[in-house]
Amino acid sequence: MAVPRAAGEPKPAADAYLLSYPKTGRTWLRALVGRALVRHYRLPEARLLETDVLTRMAGLPVAAFYHDGSAMLDGHTWRDLPADKSAYAGKRVLLLGRDVRDTLVSAYFQATRRIGVYTGPIADFVRDERYGADKVLAFYRHWDLARHVPRAFAFLRYEAMHADPAAALARTLEFLGARDVAEATIAEAVGYARFDNLRRVEAEGFFGDPALRAGVAADPESYKVRRGKVGGFRDYLSDGDIAWIDARVAEAGCEFTRPD
Repeated sequence: MAVPRAAGEPKPAADAYLLSYPKTGRTWLRALVGRALVRHYRLPEARLLETDVLTRMAGLPVAAFYHDGSAMLDGHTWRDLPADKSAYAGKRVLLLGRDVRDTLVSAYFQATRRIGVYTGPIADFVRDERYGADKVLAFYRHWDLARHVPRAFAFLRYEAMHADPAAALARTLEFLGARDVAEATIAEAVGYARFDNLRRVEAEGFFGDPALRAGVAADPESYKVRRGKVGGFRDYLSDGDIAWIDARVAEAGCEFTRPD
């Protein structure tokens, strides 16, 4: 079991942040943005997932992906999440969100099949103070109250990325200062970041990062890019689990956690 570290630990230095709770589509968005930047600015493909490096090389404001204290390896409970967002004053923040139920299912497989911080059943996981629904809700509730703190703030839903990935990518690039990216470049990036292709490069270890490799190659639930399915939670959660999560969202959620 991971030993909790102090909340509010230093984050990477950047001008813009793409913030996300774990398992809300960060790897997919990183791949989309990275591919577009690599092609538009003619940058090394091997750095595709290093957003801070790519934006610096492109002469853009430096951008970084970050979990803002919510990483599962840290083992923080929902009470430990930092509500003070004053460190983001003067920055640009894009917050990525996803249906809480899909987030929890994906997080469960990350916790059990990839990073080994949890061993219990999924019904207990969604109710756990360190990994469950209350932590997801607290993370977004803090940002709902602090959206005025950054110099610029935007919210992007995972479900919107599925519905129109090209539009979501174009919006993200514009937010990061990468303007005039050709539609053909955006379309190519969307094709590259298809889930079947990302699964292939993950299986091949293309990016050379152990954190981006399957836990067990023969286990499809151990992949970093696992399913990417909207509404897939129904295949894993009981009716009772779904009803419990929905009740918590209704009671303690916010605009960012209530499905459209």
